[in-house]
Amino acid sequence: MSATAPETHATAPAPLPARLRSVVRHLRAQVEDWYDGCRQLTEWEDENLLDNPASEKRAEHAALLDELGRIGQWFSRATQSPDFPDSQTAELVQLTLQDLRDRRAMWHGKKMSKEAADRIITACFPE
Repeated sequence: MSATAPETHATAPAPLPARLRSVVRHLRAQVEDWYDGCRQLTEWEDENLLDNPASEKRAEHAALLDELGRIGQWFSRATQSPDFPDSQTAELVQLTLQDLRDRRAMWHGKKMSKEAADRIITACFPE
């Protein structure tokens, strides 16, 4: 008699019972509220960072990004489970976290030298 490994089959998660679907629905609502807060950050940036921002405003912005990112990481841990039943919400979390990383790079990353900026302008708009 030879021992063989039991067969395993990848299957989709079983549908959630009605009483548990509301938990996913509530999580989705929380993610959407967080996403809305992230979107509202654009208006704050326009009002506070566009024209020679004070160092206090830059620090406040960095703190806002930290807090929004921390909340996003909580959602990410919940939604990245292979059996999480709402792929759209999981994708929204990942895209929004990437947007927050991009915002940090744009507002707080290394500044481009004037020479490099001039080269890009000349390349894009030759005279």
